[in-house]
Amino acid sequence: MDWEKTGGTVNRGRQSWELERQVRLAAGSLVVAGIVGSTVAPKAKWLSGFVGGGLVFAAVSNTCAMGMALAKMPWNKRGARATGSALDQLTRKR
Repeated sequence: MDWEKTGGTVNRGRQSWELERQVRLAAGSLVVAGIVGSTVAPKAKWLSGFVGGGLVFAAVSNTCAMGMALAKMPWNKRGARATGSALDQLTRKR
C-alpha cells in the first residue's frame, strides 16, 4: 500500500466480479428468461420456480451449487482473491 501511495505502479491483473454478484446475475437472468419465455412457452415458468427453489435451498442449507459451479469457471481462476464471503469459505473447504 505504501508503494501505491508513493505513486508506484501496481499490476492487479484482470479483475472479475465478486462470486456472489455473479450468482445474483445468473439467478436473476434465469428468472427473467423463465418469465419472458413463459409468454411463448407456458412451461418455461418452471425455470423461474426451479431457480427460486434453488435459492431457498441455498439459504437454508448454507450452500450454493451455482456459486460453486461459477467458481470453477475460467474467469474466476486467474488472479483469484479472497473476499471473506460465505461463498469463498465454501469453495476453500473443497
